[in-house]
Amino acid sequence: MKCLEELESKVLRLIQKNTELKIKIGELVQENEVLRGQAHRFEDALMKEQGTAKSFEDEKLAIINVVEGLLSTINSLESSQ
Repeated sequence: MKCLEELESKVLRLIQKNTELKIKIGELVQENEVLRGQAHRFEDALMKEQGTAKSFEDEKLAIINVVEGLLSTINSLESSQ
């Protein structure tokens, strides 16, 4: 009889632990979803920032090319005078 009571006690503890773990898993799943959403937002922001940086780099190169062209034209005009 005592053995049966001990077994029942162990089973009840396992059921309680299982319930606690299910709750913890639910909390972790929710936290994971929040973190996944944040990661997607950060990834989108990073991609946008990289696109903006690329656009600025392209614009910078275009300006450099224009300035070099103007300097070349000025040098040509000075040489021809």
